[in-house]
Amino acid sequence: MSCLTQPSIDEQKRFWDWHWQHWRDRRTINQWKDQRHERVLQFVGSVAGHRSRILDIGCGPGRYTSQLARFGDVTGIDLSEEAIANAKERFAHITFIAGNLYEYPFPAKHFDIVVAQEVIDHIEDSAAFVDRAADVLVPGGHMVLSATNKFVVDRLDERQFPSQPSAHIGRYFDTTGLKRLLRRRFQLLTLETIIPIGHLGILRVVNSPRLNELFGALISRPRLERIKGQFGLGYQMVAVAQRRP
Repeated sequence: MSCLTQPSIDEQKRFWDWHWQHWRDRRTINQWKDQRHERVLQFVGSVAGHRSRILDIGCGPGRYTSQLARFGDVTGIDLSEEAIANAKERFAHITFIAGNLYEYPFPAKHFDIVVAQEVIDHIEDSAAFVDRAADVLVPGGHMVLSATNKFVVDRLDERQFPSQPSAHIGRYFDTTGLKRLLRRRFQLLTLETIIPIGHLGILRVVNSPRLNELFGALISRPRLERIKGQFGLGYQMVAVAQRRP
């Protein structure tokens, strides 16, 4: 599920260009990601001010970035020129940049909100990523971040989480690891997990159709999923953190 050697930036760029060229085959747009994005939007709305300046890191072709524009002025950046060309064609009212987040000369302390959906899983230096996100935020600004939950992804089978090409970086955190990482520059306000899936190990019991049918007679399915999420059993972690002064 993760690469053994570190791919270069050029190799990563070629991978993400290929990824967005084949997004349909790779099921890049799916119900899980839509559900995650809806939760991210709710969190962004909870911290946005009047016409917030928002940076969407790893924006891809802009499908989700476009929905952030309801909260303010949005800039999207992605390593893939393929994805950014698509985004510029579809969403001309948004600023899109094809480039390396660490090299692009964003002004310091400029953005009110940074959004990063499933980005921190796919980079070579997670600490440097957190530092860069903090540096472009105003003091007291917010980062809304989603990441794959290692506890769950380690308990998915090949059909749910297929092998990836060698240029794909996949480094996953559990809730404890993500909290520790964010706290180097941020005050963590909220961290929850959503989308409880998985059928290996303990999740074979927790997500058993028979057991869930039994619980379904007592509580609603949405409530049952929220309970699982509270116990860290969701496939996606969604966090809101505030940059320290």
